[in-house]
Amino acid sequence: MKEQYQLNETMKFTIDKIFSPKIYGIIITALMLLIFGSALILALFDNWPEELKEILKALLKWYDDPTGFFFTYLIGYVVIWWKQLYGSLIIMLGSLLVFIINIDNPGFLIFAVPTFLVGFFYVESWYNKRMKNKTVSK
Repeated sequence: MKEQYQLNETMKFTIDKIFSPKIYGIIITALMLLIFGSALILALFDNWPEELKEILKALLKWYDDPTGFFFTYLIGYVVIWWKQLYGSLIIMLGSLLVFIINIDNPGFLIFAVPTFLVGFFYVESWYNKRMKNKTVSK
């Protein structure tokens, strides 16, 4: 009975560690899509050709404009589903970059910290999976 309890606790811990980043990441991504995605779509519908040019310019201008950061985060999050480590690093580097560029604007911390944590949790999950596979193969 005690052995079964230990196995269940270990299994529960493993499942929580694997799925927690996905749940947190989906929540943060949904919020980012609601905040930035809806604003971009509405702007595109209001002023179609000129707004597209503005969005393309804003991809390279990260100071006081979250467009480049938003697309970097989305690219990193898509990459996470195939290559967990690479996507996580894209998200974490993008978050650090937007924080450094907008250091004088603390409002960007609202976006930089949660997205950095998405990347961090996925790196942690990737590391835990690797350690679990190493201990199973021994």
